[in-house]
Amino acid sequence: MATAVLAPVGASLWLDVTFGLLLAVSLILAAEFLARYAAQSRTVSRSQPRHSPAPSGAGLSNAELLSQL
Repeated sequence: MATAVLAPVGASLWLDVTFGLLLAVSLILAAEFLARYAAQSRTVSRSQPRHSPAPSGAGLSNAELLSQL
């Protein structure tokens, strides 16, 4: 009777361990992907020249104001 009770518990433990390992690996891969993406976007934004601040708009036409948006 004891073996009938322990068999499902052992299988459940192995399934939990397997699922936990798969979850850990997938989280590590996702974190690595996000870290590379963040580093790549940071280097792209640094390589682009910074724009000068927009003028106040006192002497600009409507088309020029809309082009700054």
